[in-house]
Amino acid sequence: MLKTAQLSVIITSLLIPMGLVFADSPAELVRQGNAAYLAEKYDEALAAYEEASVEAPESPHLYFNKGTALYQKGDYAGAARSFEKAALKSRDLQIEAGSKFNLGNCAFREAERQQDGDLQKSLESCKKSIQYYQEALALDPDFRTASENIEVVRLVMKTLLDAINKQKEAQKQQQEANQKIAETLKELIEKQNDALNRNRQLEQERSRMSASPELQGMTEELIQDQKDLQTETEDLAKDIPKPQNQKAPSQESPVATHLKNAVKEQQAASGNLEQQNSTAAEKNQEKAVEELKETLSALSSGQQCKPPDSQQQQKEGEGQKQQQSASADKQPEGNNDQEATAQMGDDARDILDEEKETKKQRRMQSAGGYRDVDKDW
Repeated sequence: MLKTAQLSVIITSLLIPMGLVFADSPAELVRQGNAAYLAEKYDEALAAYEEASVEAPESPHLYFNKGTALYQKGDYAGAARSFEKAALKSRDLQIEAGSKFNLGNCAFREAERQQDGDLQKSLESCKKSIQYYQEALALDPDFRTASENIEVVRLVMKTLLDAINKQKEAQKQQQEANQKIAETLKELIEKQNDALNRNRQLEQERSRMSASPELQGMTEELIQDQKDLQTETEDLAKDIPKPQNQKAPSQESPVATHLKNAVKEQQAASGNLEQQNSTAAEKNQEKAVEELKETLSALSSGQQCKPPDSQQQQKEGEGQKQQQSASADKQPEGNNDQEATAQMGDDARDILDEEKETKKQRRMQSAGGYRDVDKDW
């Protein structure tokens, strides 16, 4: 099992000249922020760091601390912006490497969020995550966790690529099925138009001459053809995919709705023809043609029910999706990424599940003026 992908957190404390340490000094504000952070009061920590940054606007340590607090709040985009500034402003390779590493974690979290909406974007975010880890390794070749995280993300990328390929195959199959449905619809429209025109002709014949065996035979033939047409439409409706909208599982697609309406009109047309009410039957047939055309239009515009996306297929194999929230990131030393891998594949399920909360503050380092808290690099 690979090591956990940890969020390296540096809690800073500014060094300032003696005699300037007042209650509202930057150092005191940082200490307040650190205490709030360790108490998991991230909003309070951010407020303290922001106030301290008024006096030390270029401090990379403060940017780093803001990033860690924002990360714990689940604001990964905001955290990434802070880590970028920390990396840019720092002359300390350790701070810069840690910032790059945490940027990789932010990108991974972004990939985790995107997997339900856009698999390709999720894959790109994974690539970005690996790039940041590689940059961290370039700055600190001994950064073992960054190297291990690269392997973690590569496993996730493999799962995503498999899901993308399945999605493409499902889309191809759906397109082929839609093409067959469209061809059948065009035939049904043509047949229904033909039945409509025959009904109009028969109505004209009845107005010119009295009933005759020949006219009666033509009427019976039209009634049977209309019933056969209804059966064909019903058979087509059975081939329409069921809705995959999890929020409204009972909701019909426009394609299914228009087909159902067409069947009703065809059934009414047959009944009116049997009652020799050709005028009413004509209206039913006209509406049936209209509904069939609407079906074809809805199918062409992609309003039909879509097949299950690859993520749904993946989840069916993995079981219930674990609940994901920023509140799960409670350890100051890192992030709990088990949920990310639980969503992305069996191979990476428990890779990110080895974090332990320590919360011990290390000694103040004289160089750089910052305090390390639970960093493993």
